[in-house]
Amino acid sequence: MNETEELELIVADPAEIFEEAKKIYKELSGNEVVPASEESYLLSTISAVLGNIKAEMNRVALENYLPFARNKRLDLKGKFYGSRGERLGANPARTTMRCHISTTVERDVVIPKGTRFIYKTFIFISEEEYKIAKGKLYVDIPVVCEITGDIGIILTGEVKEIVDRYDYFESCENITEVTGGRDIENDEEYRERIEEIPESFTSAGSEGAYKFWTKRASSLVTDVTIKSLSPNTLDIYVCNNQSLIALEEKNKIKEYLEQEDIKALNDKITIKDPSSYKYKIKIKYYLYKNAKNSKELIEKNLKENLSKYALSLKMGDSINSQDLIGICKADSDIKKIEIEEPAEYIASDTTICSCEEIALTFMGSEEK
Repeated sequence: MNETEELELIVADPAEIFEEAKKIYKELSGNEVVPASEESYLLSTISAVLGNIKAEMNRVALENYLPFARNKRLDLKGKFYGSRGERLGANPARTTMRCHISTTVERDVVIPKGTRFIYKTFIFISEEEYKIAKGKLYVDIPVVCEITGDIGIILTGEVKEIVDRYDYFESCENITEVTGGRDIENDEEYRERIEEIPESFTSAGSEGAYKFWTKRASSLVTDVTIKSLSPNTLDIYVCNNQSLIALEEKNKIKEYLEQEDIKALNDKITIKDPSSYKYKIKIKYYLYKNAKNSKELIEKNLKENLSKYALSLKMGDSINSQDLIGICKADSDIKKIEIEEPAEYIASDTTICSCEEIALTFMGSEEK
């Protein structure tokens, strides 16, 4: 997508327009356009304005093609496929609350649908009625945030206040991290999902179809890998970039995929977490003595670029030391590097490589 600026369907270079304008002026008037003349200033001004107009025309023309469409134009591309092609809206965060009573009682204790729990300014609501069974002291209930969107991570045990008390209430707390809140689907993810839509038009339960419907089920899912170790048994591995997806969200995905018009008749579906490979990036680097930039700026930029690389790795991507060398040597001030960590690592297609630390050590400056 970064080639958007380089692709020109309509020539918009003001210099080219100016040269063409001078030719036309000479053909019509018989006179050359003299530099710094009134005619030259007038034509260069018009060329600049036309260049801006044609650049905008070029941008609009490019958006007729899926790789370059964005915002509302991208939504129009998706509308071609009906409801399957709609952009995914914001997703509410979810967690599981454990609700306790002070003593066992000789009846079920009802926790009504719509019971509210609160953490700071965020309210979580139960979507169904639950009961603490006779003789039991607690029940676990899934709850959903009242608002949609990313609210950050709330740790286990931090949601412990209730708005709507039930009978014999003693205490409550979330037993899983609050995760799953997601803003509206961004253009890059939406574009990728539109490209996968044709695979969904099948009743055979193809791999492509299941990938599409898994992403359709939750806007949190960025990567999907499907394994089938035996006939009609599907292990669907999902993640959100390099983060795992909460149990509540995985249950929602499974429920969605098991609808009659999505799941192949005899398929047994399990939603799984990918395995995680933790690694560190530790690099010693040498600069040229005539380096243009300061060591501090070089190191800052290098760390940022290595961080971008680490965060760009998707499920199934391996660690290649040549990639790290290429990132370092892209800076002309860096003479050479020594990679202490990581070693080469070949990831399975259900593994996420996750960087825990980036450490750079300056070893000095050397002549060319």
